[in-house]
Amino acid sequence: MARVGLQLWTIREECERDLERSLHRLGELGYDGVELFQLHGQDAQRVRAWLDACGLAAVGRHAPLDVLEAQLPQLADELAALGTDRVALSWIDPDSLDDPGSVVARVEGVAHAARGAGLSLGFHNHWAELRALDGGRTFLDLLRELPAEQLWLELDLGWIWHAGADPAEQLERTAGRCPVVHLKDYRSREDRDDVPVGDGIVGYDRLVPAAVAAGAEWLVVEEDEVGPDPFGAVERSLRAVRRMLAT
Repeated sequence: MARVGLQLWTIREECERDLERSLHRLGELGYDGVELFQLHGQDAQRVRAWLDACGLAAVGRHAPLDVLEAQLPQLADELAALGTDRVALSWIDPDSLDDPGSVVARVEGVAHAARGAGLSLGFHNHWAELRALDGGRTFLDLLRELPAEQLWLELDLGWIWHAGADPAEQLERTAGRCPVVHLKDYRSREDRDDVPVGDGIVGYDRLVPAAVAAGAEWLVVEEDEVGPDPFGAVERSLRAVRRMLAT
């Protein structure tokens, strides 16, 4: 059974104010784990102790490309303390995709270095990676040409849908190399009006089973703009995903 995590970017303001208390709330709600994007000034060993006390696993961590290129040894030490080897490239500048080959080369170089440091590199997509490049392929297609053991893909199903592509098709094409999948829901394609998973129109009753069939070990909830009741929103998402997993 796939486990359910939360990308802590969703509750970033709460984590900045009190990371320990935020983790405790997520554990009480019933989340299985969290995906980090920074440690909010805390020591990795302390964060690991908080995670263990709350019954939460570290799904992995996000990091930008320049940090991955310049600070890989430090990230490896941090992730070892947190109890995971997964790190995902969080975002690339869409303008850089005017020269996609050079970006692929940088990703490939980081992936090779990450393996040497005992880490497993993933790539988290936004909308731009689904745009057709010269020749008709997308940047995500180019990344799929890299060996699966070198790079896993953290498909963000909400961004895929928002870009006009079919998330179920992307899951099928990425089966076996998407151990972590992001769940993000929207009310419409016209606006960036994200809502708790299950409250929008992306279609997660169909996509959650498809993600599990594609080999997802972690279904990670993310809501970029969570509104005035962040823990209420992430609880609503968790309940919806649990229901979808049970059917």
